[in-house]
Amino acid sequence: MNLRLKQDRRGVSNIIVVVLSLVIVVAIIANIVLWGYEMNQLDWEKMKEDIIITNVERGTEINGTSFTFKNEGALTSHLVSLWIINSTNHQRYDINVFVNSAETITYLRADISLPDDQYTVKVVTERGNIAVCSG
Repeated sequence: MNLRLKQDRRGVSNIIVVVLSLVIVVAIIANIVLWGYEMNQLDWEKMKEDIIITNVERGTEINGTSFTFKNEGALTSHLVSLWIINSTNHQRYDINVFVNSAETITYLRADISLPDDQYTVKVVTERGNIAVCSG
């Protein structure tokens, strides 16, 4: 009788190991699937965002520069960074501008002056898209 109970215990421990292994495998696969879904969602949102710089001009009435942004995408764009680049200087400015879908806005900055020679203006969105304008 004792021999029979010892064999039954060994069988139960094997079942427990198999069940725990299955639980771990299912948890890992579920995390991979959810991560893939989130990445697809972020990629989809990034593709639906389309921001352009329609105008950059020196302010005549005010010191500084005005930038005109147009959102041709389906989602609201959050602009987080503005770059003014020329042959000798790369200047980055933090901005916090929201542009709704199909909206055009003008953004004024008194602390930005455009270079006299050729320059490039870049704006970066929160999703990582970039719009470029040369002047």
